[in-house]
Amino acid sequence: MRVAVFASGRGTNFENLLKNMVPSMEVVLLVTDKVCRALEIAARYSVEARTFLKQQYGSKEEMERAIAKVLDEHHIELIVLAGYMRLFSPWFVARYPKRIINIHPSLLPHYKGMHAIEQALADGRGIFGVTVHYVNEGMDEGEIIEQVRLQYQGHDLNELEALVHEAEYVLYPRVVRQLCEKRRQV
Repeated sequence: MRVAVFASGRGTNFENLLKNMVPSMEVVLLVTDKVCRALEIAARYSVEARTFLKQQYGSKEEMERAIAKVLDEHHIELIVLAGYMRLFSPWFVARYPKRIINIHPSLLPHYKGMHAIEQALADGRGIFGVTVHYVNEGMDEGEIIEQVRLQYQGHDLNELEALVHEAEYVLYPRVVRQLCEKRRQV
């Protein structure tokens, strides 16, 4: 399955996916919305990278149409969001039904959006985890593919973030591999 990874930051989940590829999965493209460390990772792994800067386009739709054109040129079958910090328009999501997935650092539907780990820690209810879900038009509202609940009793944000990232690095490659294998069997 031909995969495009979208990232906006350090690229740790992107690099982890590259390290855990299987024969049914080929990461052929990195898409970013800014200059970020993920671009360095793409270069190191010889993955083509394209950056789409918001200010280069007249509208969100124009930018998304440019992205879709590149995805189509690369025959992308699965879009994997790995820290990509933009919501897609309804037409973009409809163009790739059940072909865009995201990882979120909480047990959805709890703590949607940014700063989910901080929200979970501040809440005090001990609801910690990681969710992989399909992307729809809403923020972190798509159908849940898989979740992992985390046990954490402390109050240290850095410690909890490390625990969440460790879980992400196991869960995300596993889900991507499963989706690729499932697609190959069809």
